[in-house]
Amino acid sequence: MNPPVKLSKKELAEREEAALVQQRIDSKRMKLYAADTWKKIENWGRESGHLSNHLQNYCFAISGKIRKNLKFEGFETTNGIKILDIAAEHAPELLILIENQVDISERKYPILEVNLDVLKQAVLYDKKNKKLKSISFTFLSDLANERKTLTEQNKKIASWNLEILQKYGFEYKPEQV
Repeated sequence: MNPPVKLSKKELAEREEAALVQQRIDSKRMKLYAADTWKKIENWGRESGHLSNHLQNYCFAISGKIRKNLKFEGFETTNGIKILDIAAEHAPELLILIENQVDISERKYPILEVNLDVLKQAVLYDKKNKKLKSISFTFLSDLANERKTLTEQNKKIASWNLEILQKYGFEYKPEQV
């Protein structure tokens, strides 16, 4: 038996960095496909028998993480790439769906200018419908009631929260003066 090879700290660091870079690349590859495409891959795998229950569960988890824009764990990335490879081998037409998907840069909702009037309406909407997390609601409420200033950073965060509310049906209606 050969004794285990001892690597220097520099070599270990280089290998770890290479692994992280590869994981980022794989993660981006997985995010190329919309959550709906992952659901179609899951259904195809169940119907055809090409994906085990284990891999079907990963399709479901990956779909949810893409929909919520969350980061993937290492094992999810590994299994996601394995799923994409299986789908590319047995059903490449599923992966061609990416060309027909809506571009991420094409927004479904208009970008709202963040001002006090918009924020006040958003706070009223969320008081009634409770779609935001409490910390996000408190943040918007503080901005609307001028307890926090409308800095560029705060406007950016507020616009993210407004986009979430728009997905749930919030529509800004300018007040008639």
